[in-house]
Amino acid sequence: MCPPDHFEIEYEINPWMRQENPVEPIKAQAQWKELYSIYTDQLSWDVELVRPISHLPDMVFTANGALTYQSKVALPHFRHPDRQPETEYFETWFRDAGYTDLYKPKYDFEGEGDALFWNDVLLAGYPWRTDLSAHKELANFFGVKVVSLQLIDARFYHLDTALTIVDEHTIALFPEAFSKASLEALKKIVPQIIYASAQDAEAYGLNAMSDGDKIVIPAGAQELIKTYKSLGKTVFPCPISEFQKSGGGVKCLTLELRQ
Repeated sequence: MCPPDHFEIEYEINPWMRQENPVEPIKAQAQWKELYSIYTDQLSWDVELVRPISHLPDMVFTANGALTYQSKVALPHFRHPDRQPETEYFETWFRDAGYTDLYKPKYDFEGEGDALFWNDVLLAGYPWRTDLSAHKELANFFGVKVVSLQLIDARFYHLDTALTIVDEHTIALFPEAFSKASLEALKKIVPQIIYASAQDAEAYGLNAMSDGDKIVIPAGAQELIKTYKSLGKTVFPCPISEFQKSGGGVKCLTLELRQ
């Protein structure tokens, strides 16, 4: 995670970002600290921190800073120039933390924002922020099967805004965000798919973190919260309104480090 010390809307690179709708810094800090507290105090998850950098406001969205798997790290190749300077800081963090097998993609790729592991299969989104050609790079580097998923609604510009890995048998998604071919590809491999409503998707309910039993989810996704509880999951709602102003939520604020 990265503290939101410099978090604001300095530019507009997705449909959610509007400079005339600024971030409330005190509220953003409180929401971030609540999420951090859920992870550390309630879930006892280990959280490492990346140093925030002035004028790189979106570093707070650490999910875009890498994709890790079996101690390998694929660094981001950000599409927008505003975010490109972030890569060197994420690379420095990983090298300082002892990671040695790092890869810089040739094609645009925005980390866990567009690549989510379901078991040992990598679900990878395109085309808004990640190039389809990057998926082959990831398959070769990690040595895994990649299922390419086409996103068709610009509001859901990263895969993690429209799809949640719930557990080893289940994913949740907003069907209108995906092409028909992509939905069919998922149906062939995933035993259980939960279809979220537009209301929950627009509340960033699919931008969530799950360990299989416990799910941290934006507080506004009321229907998904009920669904997860009915499946026996323990749900931890968290407010993320200030980060949604910039097109981010719980998952965007969280990069999973897989050893």
